[in-house]
Amino acid sequence: MAKYKDIANDIRGKIMSHEYSYGQKLPYEYVLCMSYHCNKETMKKALDILVKEGLIIRRRGAGTFVKDYDPAIENDINRSSFGLTSRYEGIKTVTSEIIEFEVAPADDFLGRKLQINVGDFVYHIIRLRLLDEVPFRIDVSYMPLSVIPNLKLEHIKGSIYHYIEKILNLKIQSSHITIKSELSTQLEQQYLGLKENEPYIEKEQVAYLSSGVIFEYTLARQRYDNFEFHTILVRQ
Repeated sequence: MAKYKDIANDIRGKIMSHEYSYGQKLPYEYVLCMSYHCNKETMKKALDILVKEGLIIRRRGAGTFVKDYDPAIENDINRSSFGLTSRYEGIKTVTSEIIEFEVAPADDFLGRKLQINVGDFVYHIIRLRLLDEVPFRIDVSYMPLSVIPNLKLEHIKGSIYHYIEKILNLKIQSSHITIKSELSTQLEQQYLGLKENEPYIEKEQVAYLSSGVIFEYTLARQRYDNFEFHTILVRQ
């Protein structure tokens, strides 16, 4: 494994074990370089991983800090990012209708999104997710075979995240989300009941394991009239 990934893993472990507590300032970069016997470029790449994972934040002129985080105020969009089944457990029954499930080589776009080589094989999955048998959203997902091996139809009919964490024993750490709207295509019209020229809300998500490896690129599409976003902003 590359040295910068080893460093990121070690610092991540210290954050998770609270050796570095929430809101704490990390040692200066040159001190970290001395501690890990590396140059500035290696340390920058290691810290960049943790920034992407949402574990640390850089404040201009002040330094690098462990992000403040309070699970009690975790918002709705974050909960949904860690699996629809988990989000609605005990509230509604989540089922999936498989529209497409295939293995295909990654093109340049997916290579950049998943940080893999062009031509590496990925799962291409399209699922209609239903809540209490009512269509809720369409998930268009791509996952590298090298990261999530042996994914089968039975897994995607249920919870893929359950398979990843309980069967593969991998830890899902974080995700980067972009929300936008698009006009419906035949796919959304057929499965979500949208009309031509009606919009859907799309949540683009790039998800990371605790190792810093990207395991998923998903486009989650919902009807415009059943999407809500709730969050809490804290001034730092």
